[in-house]
Amino acid sequence: MKLTRSSLCGILLGQGEEDLAVVIAHADLPEMLDSGRDAPVLAALGLNEEDLHALLPAVSGDPLTAGAGPSGETVRLTISDRWAHLVAVWIGTGNST
Repeated sequence: MKLTRSSLCGILLGQGEEDLAVVIAHADLPEMLDSGRDAPVLAALGLNEEDLHALLPAVSGDPLTAGAGPSGETVRLTISDRWAHLVAVWIGTGNST
């Protein structure tokens, strides 16, 4: 199945997987993901094939227009905020919650 990387990140955010969404958003992956072609890279990032298939039923119709989660801008802002929080925690200027 094909879906956009932002759709996958939106699904992950909806499932409470913020850290994984951030990793995938910043990974060296094409914007249009193919579940067969990109499965090994996604598995290396922490999204194994079983988890990927469990998420994919949430995506239906055209992968470019499917309502799989928040808008692209919402996803970008959420990921940006989460990334900033993680960096603050890593460098010791933020709390770990």
